[in-house]
Amino acid sequence: MEYNLLQKLKYASSLTAQEKHIVDFILNDPEVVFHSTAHELAQQTYTSASTIVRLCKKLGTKGYPDFQLKLALEYQQHPSSPLRTPDHTITEQGNVLAAIDSVPYLYHQALDETHRMLSAPVLVRIANWVKESARIDIYGSDMNYYLAQQACAKWNELGIAAVAHNGPNMHYLNTMNTSQFILSFVISHTGENSSMIEAARVLKNMQRKVIAVTENNLSTLSRHCDETLLSYGYNEQLRLSKMSSMISVLYLFDMLYMASISDNY
Repeated sequence: MEYNLLQKLKYASSLTAQEKHIVDFILNDPEVVFHSTAHELAQQTYTSASTIVRLCKKLGTKGYPDFQLKLALEYQQHPSSPLRTPDHTITEQGNVLAAIDSVPYLYHQALDETHRMLSAPVLVRIANWVKESARIDIYGSDMNYYLAQQACAKWNELGIAAVAHNGPNMHYLNTMNTSQFILSFVISHTGENSSMIEAARVLKNMQRKVIAVTENNLSTLSRHCDETLLSYGYNEQLRLSKMSSMISVLYLFDMLYMASISDNY
């Protein structure tokens, strides 16, 4: 048997960010391969089974079962996992160590995907509206409300009036100064949140500039808005999707904030 698969894992080149993350995960604990299907390994690395299989073929094996077999044969003779111990404390530490590697990867993935979907002309147009606005309103419910508060806090520090809302306040909307240019952002990951759609609809009827921040540019929310900023959400697991969406939305607002800093300093 030719002993080279572990070396290929250690020194593989021309890998995508996802593939490199999978390789790092396996090298940290090779035994995870022996106890996981391709789908299970994909869940643990926050990738997809197709990416796992593609990596296995790139490493010279016929697929995941062949990769499992060859790695098991090599590893039996040359065990190298730093976490090879049944001790429960170390196992718990292993979960934390996996998170140390996985969380930056999830952040990186969210930023890369948001950047990939970004339309520079749309962002420039919205940045110009920010410059012209007398006030910025950001609407979001639940976690999105806290993201709205963070974005508003940054603009307020620059002297740009910004207010976060966790739902449509009809009294507030009906008493707006119609002579002022008020720019509104409405956040909904699916674009189908009924209260956010209602806020966008009312704002649009009042001839306000409204920007949707959503993962779906074909959503009901987008249809009620002048522009859409596309956010990213990891779709394999719901809780991880929320983490990715949060990073993506903050990234979008931070780009507009950076443009505001350039104009103010």
